[in-house]
Amino acid sequence: MILEKNEMVPKSSKYTGYSRNRHRTLQFCAILFLFFILIPSCCASESVEINPVNTPQGAVILIIDGLSSCYVYPEYTPFAIDGSELEKANPENMLQIFDQSCRVLDVVAPQTFTEGGHSVIATGYSKADSEFVASFGTTIYDVAHDSGYLTFAIMQKGDSAGMRSKQNAIIHDAANSINNPEMLTETNIFSGTDKNISLDVAGMMQEHSLGLQKQLDQYPKGSQERYDIYDVWAIETAIELIDIMETEYRDQHYLLTINVGAVDSAGHYKKDSGYIASIEGIDAATMDLYEICQENDVAFILTGDHGMSFPTVDSRGGHQSDKYSVMDESQKVPLVIAAKDVDSSVIEGRFGQEDFAPTMLEVLNLPGNLRAADGTVIPVKDYVNVKINVPEKGELILMKNDEILFENIIHDTISLLGLEQDTDYVLKYVSTSDSNDVMEQVINTESSMIVNMFASPKQSTSDKSFKNPRYIVGGSLIGIVNLAGLVMIRKILKE
Repeated sequence: MILEKNEMVPKSSKYTGYSRNRHRTLQFCAILFLFFILIPSCCASESVEINPVNTPQGAVILIIDGLSSCYVYPEYTPFAIDGSELEKANPENMLQIFDQSCRVLDVVAPQTFTEGGHSVIATGYSKADSEFVASFGTTIYDVAHDSGYLTFAIMQKGDSAGMRSKQNAIIHDAANSINNPEMLTETNIFSGTDKNISLDVAGMMQEHSLGLQKQLDQYPKGSQERYDIYDVWAIETAIELIDIMETEYRDQHYLLTINVGAVDSAGHYKKDSGYIASIEGIDAATMDLYEICQENDVAFILTGDHGMSFPTVDSRGGHQSDKYSVMDESQKVPLVIAAKDVDSSVIEGRFGQEDFAPTMLEVLNLPGNLRAADGTVIPVKDYVNVKINVPEKGELILMKNDEILFENIIHDTISLLGLEQDTDYVLKYVSTSDSNDVMEQVINTESSMIVNMFASPKQSTSDKSFKNPRYIVGGSLIGIVNLAGLVMIRKILKE
């Protein structure tokens, strides 16, 4: 729950004053917080390794806005809408990263525009929009927060209000301009040490933003150097953030999202040649980012929100309107993963961009609920993780071939990590309050999954609230909070 939000940190100061209405909003948020801390946690999940797993310290997601795999993957040849062959990029460092990582060959974006692509990436839902991202429990960031992660972002595009609300600290370009960017720093400050870390990171972001315009102004507007500096600045800021987390907060897990926007802008304004030049312009910086992730045990993921198509050779590109959106060059995006327990390989088969979010959680060994995800985990590991929900406190037993692998009392949720793939396991649950309440399921670990140990294996997760009084109380309090919030908001708006 957000306790304090600095909507904008102006360039002249790290902090801002609050207006009277803002103060009342803050008071309301505090009331919300008090309500929620009275509700027993139903989201926190204990994790147990059945077999040893290697969990990264965190993850960096580099979203190269407008990057299509058709222009960088060795297997593809890009074509214009008129059928003519287009030039490919030759990013030597990226190609080296591809060889050293897990690369998913065919990933298709269901929405070929910036807001849609980022929304799908964050939620695992193919029809997501920015309003859906803002909803509670919908994103990888919500799952990460539930597991104690902090979330940071450096976004030149894709910085919707929903996306910003899910970050502990974010810097973004409110002007979306390579000529005159307006870099704003925002914080969503939680409690305890989270606040100190978020402010430290926000301060670094603020400091970096002050020098960007001066760097850009060394070169004429529209020049390739200006485009390259814009993107490289974002990556260099990310590297500084990783350094801070490694040197000062080594035990804190985190998720860092970066959007670099110049490649997309070049496709629109500098034709196909400028698009290719901008991909190559961030090649060296991408390797620097990859290497620091490797050094600091942070997963590195490279992808795009959508691609880019061109009507002809030497023409300006697009990706959203009908004539562009049907093209492979607009739909196909790269997905490259370098992380512990993820082997270097090329994964064939057709996947959707909605598969990114559940796969991201799999990379971090974070089995969790993405509220409306229709994507599935891409098999990037040789083991699976299983999250198990039970209706109330009870004993859970995991067996394979009559051998007990795990046995313990749990309260509502537990994640079992490192199970063998394509293996039959037996799960048995015995309620503490009623020893006659015994449930047993046989599961096959074809892929990571969530298992509900309720009266019927077919029972919906939503029925859980009727099995456990904690959820009834929690739901009632949430309803009261929502009603109080509407009254408070109405009062503030009248004033």
